[in-house]
Amino acid sequence: MMRVFKFGGALMKDAAGINRVVTLMEEYGCEPLVVVVSAIGKTTNALEELIRLKNQNNIPVLHQEFFNLKHLHLQLVTELFPDHNELLFNELEEQFRRLWEALNKQYPDTFQAYDSVVSFGEEVASVLVEQTAIARGLPLQRIHAATLIATDSNHTHAGIDWKSTRANIESKVKPVLEAKKMVLTQGFVGADPMGHITTLGREGSDFTAAILGNLLHAGEVTIWKDVPGLMNADPNRFSECIKFDFLSYHEAIELAFYGATIIHPKTIQPLKQLNIPLYVRSFYNPDITPTCISNQPTEEEKTHSIIVKDHQVLLSVSTRDLSFIAEENLTRIFAAFSQNKIHINMMQHSAVSFSVCFDYHEEKLKQLRVDLEKEFETKYNSGLQLITLRHYTPFLIDFVTSDKEIFLEQRSRSTFQVLIK
Repeated sequence: MMRVFKFGGALMKDAAGINRVVTLMEEYGCEPLVVVVSAIGKTTNALEELIRLKNQNNIPVLHQEFFNLKHLHLQLVTELFPDHNELLFNELEEQFRRLWEALNKQYPDTFQAYDSVVSFGEEVASVLVEQTAIARGLPLQRIHAATLIATDSNHTHAGIDWKSTRANIESKVKPVLEAKKMVLTQGFVGADPMGHITTLGREGSDFTAAILGNLLHAGEVTIWKDVPGLMNADPNRFSECIKFDFLSYHEAIELAFYGATIIHPKTIQPLKQLNIPLYVRSFYNPDITPTCISNQPTEEEKTHSIIVKDHQVLLSVSTRDLSFIAEENLTRIFAAFSQNKIHINMMQHSAVSFSVCFDYHEEKLKQLRVDLEKEFETKYNSGLQLITLRHYTPFLIDFVTSDKEIFLEQRSRSTFQVLIK
């Protein structure tokens, strides 16, 4: 059976984690296997910080943070290969030389600059996994995701060119699998028609795995996690969480849409098209029954779920002359959000104002307000928390809102959302 595995960066934060990834590749390598890896640990966050420092022209701190990140990865090489691996050291030196060039290059816009820099995290992680696997004798070929995942030029949230991606996978991946080798590639990364690096959105490695699963007609796609499976709440926040053994595609899409970080929102659709099951499996205890997401609805999925999103902003937009927020005004407001690539998590409007909740990003918020204030008045609150309850009860609503200041709330038949502080 053809399988696609995706390993997140939190699982590969140290040498033990990388070795564990390779062990799982060994265990399942007797059948066709494609492995998708994310950047190691908090590397993507560190790369975003490098971009911020460069934009602020804070060169001394930029140099320090750059070398800290480089040292972290070189230290991993030392731990993985105590007897030294000159080839791998040289490869990482080259990767970080290219990263420094990317940081200092002039780009047409900040979004292309972002993609060109943050994509290095996945590339370096794949090199570490590749060399560890080869040292243990695994038949493996690393293929750069930018040569596989064809996209448009919508940097940071690129759309997939399915026809070109299918052709790339037919010509580059299938021959390797037919030669009885595993394929290793990077999540999150693609390339536009001009060959510029693009990314699929934060945590987009899950989506990469789903794309490959769809186009390879995989028997299953597995996302390996540091939890037993898909839970009805974050076990780091809530006690007595429940693991779902089975979940329908529909319910999984709903949970992902509202912010359940265990699955990227776009992951489900490519698998649903071909009825490919998605497993969420424990990295540290693989014998535990995983969560299976398929087209079969179950009574189990009517269990309540609690989804929490921190660092939220509530922005209220109003007309200067107290005229109604009508369709033409909403069109201009949505255009500003789209231009600044801000995803709306919740929205509500009255006669003369439009309130929107979204993830806090200092620079994006600043530019959004500049754009909107050409025509509208704006005010905002930050440091908020968005809580979504699926299959809510009055008790649950009281539980999450007790002693909290409520800024906005909405409810439908099955979903309750509240923005609190």
